[in-house]
Amino acid sequence: RRITMQSLHITHRSTCAQHPVRCRARHAVVISRAGPDTQEPSNATEQAGPKPSLVDPVQTIAWGGTIPSTRRAVLSAITGTAVIIGGNLGGVTTRLLGADGGKLAQTLKLDTLTPVSRPDALGGSYKRCVDGTFGYEFTYPAEWLADQTVAMRAAQRAEEARSLDLPSLSPPQQGQRRSRASVYEPVVAYGPAGSSGEENVSVVVAPIYPGFDLKSMGSPEKVATQFLAQVAPEGSGREAVLLGASSRAGADGQLYYTFEYTIKGPKFYRHNVSVVTGRSDQLFTFNAQVPEVSWERDARMLRAAADSFQLTTSRLDTTGFQRA
Repeated sequence: RRITMQSLHITHRSTCAQHPVRCRARHAVVISRAGPDTQEPSNATEQAGPKPSLVDPVQTIAWGGTIPSTRRAVLSAITGTAVIIGGNLGGVTTRLLGADGGKLAQTLKLDTLTPVSRPDALGGSYKRCVDGTFGYEFTYPAEWLADQTVAMRAAQRAEEARSLDLPSLSPPQQGQRRSRASVYEPVVAYGPAGSSGEENVSVVVAPIYPGFDLKSMGSPEKVATQFLAQVAPEGSGREAVLLGASSRAGADGQLYYTFEYTIKGPKFYRHNVSVVTGRSDQLFTFNAQVPEVSWERDARMLRAAADSFQLTTSRLDTTGFQRA
């Protein structure tokens, strides 16, 4: 017996007109038959069986769900990766930036914002300080913070330079003139949070006579001896011992002298690594110091910080210290 699509459609409409509620219950699935072949139900959502667990993607798709589009999956993956890298979740970004030794991070200055892991030989992770005012940069331990005392003094000097008050007409006292001419404070410094200042890295920029040439001053050992004579002059109660002196040249030919020494006083005993160089009638001195008892623990990262110090022409400034 053949049931045509037209006869089935007419019967279905007449039944639904008489019993609309019963029709919706009994004829939820429309069965059409053309010839001897019977088609499957057209609405899979009305199949019998309990609702699947939406947590299981296999059950969801089998029940009638759809697989997420490729575009949505790709966007989700990109967004998740951006969150992980941008937020440095689990230190992922730190390790990625350190995979090439930090070269890409240094080129793009990413290490001024995100810590970069060092090789095991150097230990720990670091960030980079870039001073666009004086033109230098160096790395320091990532967990260290800006020295608040130095920051406050820098802010005070900047405020004095911007002051609208006219200078005093009376000449300064002899002692005041000497102190301003002979004492130069660090322009930037970083150290461990909550420390007493015994452990830090800092940079001092001071004027020097025109035409200064570091090489003309002599060998690193000779310059180091003169340097320590100023750090611990005779009668000061301080004793300085030179442990080593060396030189290196940057990619641009800039010459740097590095000194390692200890200074012992009545109430302190410090281990220092200093780097000196000159440019444009200015003398730059980078200094990393730590109590002697902590030297073995921090030697690798402080030496790495000293080796990273170099003069630059970048105008980027990430120090956070106010300038006059």
